[in-house]
Amino acid sequence: MKKRLAAEWEPAVGVLVAYPISLPKALVQKLAKDTTLHLMCAADAIDEARELLAKWEIDADAVRFLVVPKGDDSTWPRDWGPHPCFDEQGNFELIGPRYVLSTPFCGTEHNPELFCAPWGDDKLPLSEFEGDTSDDLASSAIARQLGVPFVKAPFAFTGGNVLNDGIDTILSTEVLLAENEFQGWTRDEYFKQVAELTGMSNYTVLSDYEHFSLNHVDCFLKILDDRRLLVERPPADSDLYPIYEDIVSNEIAKATNSHGEPWEVIRIDAGYVRPYEGIDAGITDTGEGIAAYVNSLILNKCVYVPMYGIDTDEQALATWRAAMPGYDVQGFTFEIADEVDSYNPDGLYGVCGWDPGDVLHCRTRAVWDQHMLYVRADGPVGGAVAGEPTTVSVVVVPYSRCAVIPEETKLMWRVAGETAFNEAELIPGPTHEVYVAEVSAQPAGTVVEYYAVAADESGRCESFPRVAPAQLRSFTVA
Repeated sequence: MKKRLAAEWEPAVGVLVAYPISLPKALVQKLAKDTTLHLMCAADAIDEARELLAKWEIDADAVRFLVVPKGDDSTWPRDWGPHPCFDEQGNFELIGPRYVLSTPFCGTEHNPELFCAPWGDDKLPLSEFEGDTSDDLASSAIARQLGVPFVKAPFAFTGGNVLNDGIDTILSTEVLLAENEFQGWTRDEYFKQVAELTGMSNYTVLSDYEHFSLNHVDCFLKILDDRRLLVERPPADSDLYPIYEDIVSNEIAKATNSHGEPWEVIRIDAGYVRPYEGIDAGITDTGEGIAAYVNSLILNKCVYVPMYGIDTDEQALATWRAAMPGYDVQGFTFEIADEVDSYNPDGLYGVCGWDPGDVLHCRTRAVWDQHMLYVRADGPVGGAVAGEPTTVSVVVVPYSRCAVIPEETKLMWRVAGETAFNEAELIPGPTHEVYVAEVSAQPAGTVVEYYAVAADESGRCESFPRVAPAQLRSFTVA
């Protein structure tokens, strides 16, 4: 069994949101309907939070309240919040990042100079940082109240700048390495420590992409699954356009996923965000920011997408839906004038509550199912050869430690163009969590579509892809 971080799309039992709530009412209502809302409050704010939930017609008794320390960045649990990790024995723990410098700003130069978040007019070097760092203590409080073992990372591991595929791959931008170097870690030491702590060793670092911003990777791209990336594309007349395209062409194109293959890249076109008051994160020479549609939340079988009230919104939502068939993909606007009960920290947001570099993904974080049934179909073993049966490898890990139910654990496959699926038994493979199934011999050029299903005695049933058969995997017989 491999040590690994859980990916965003894996089974979750809830979502973390900070109170006061800096999200639009409609989104919070949808989250509360779809899953269990875990609201992080100061102890003396719970009654006030319950009143707001009642006003928003959300059942406060169905909400789980967590009392956590609150620092300057409490609104953004994505960045300081805990990472979910399964070890080699299948034990679950939460890893809390070191979060003592907020999230620094920088430009696009390599080995960038780091600056404090520009709450005022001054652009202060990071060495002059002074802030309430209580958020550094929040992850351990969350773990304790969830009853989950906790490990404190000795390095910065900012959640908005650490995306993973649940297997072996992490994606970040250079600013995270620069922050750790600022705190005394060499890059080799950092990579070594991350691999030891998380089990993830295929670490890709991309260039920073905006002139002066957080430059977090979750506003540049989204990992959709173990093989696909959704990547932003600014307007062609933006001065950021060539920067983004250079990263896509010369960095992402050379990166490999956990299967040792190039990523499949899907582009999502983003327009300019209207001029607004507040921090100029990601601002171009036009005085406008780029809509960060990739800064969305994938949670179980739902995708929650920020909408900016601009011309590219509907196209972006259509791109998301085409990329994620079978998911409930919904868009949410955040007009400050219409959201009188939503929190606007220090008057940060002017017209739109979605900042180009601080959006929906930043203000939410999953509560993963520590006893999940994990299923992943890795595909043909040794390729698919005409006239010979094809062996397909499937990973099934019941983290509940309950037995897998053999008759409900199988590979479903069909020749592309057909309607009905064939069933193939999944039998134990070379290691205890790897199963194999056999697809009958097919002629050269045949495209075979497939998905895997499994069940265990805890009552959990899962498939891969999770929304199969709305999504399928495929291979072509050579």
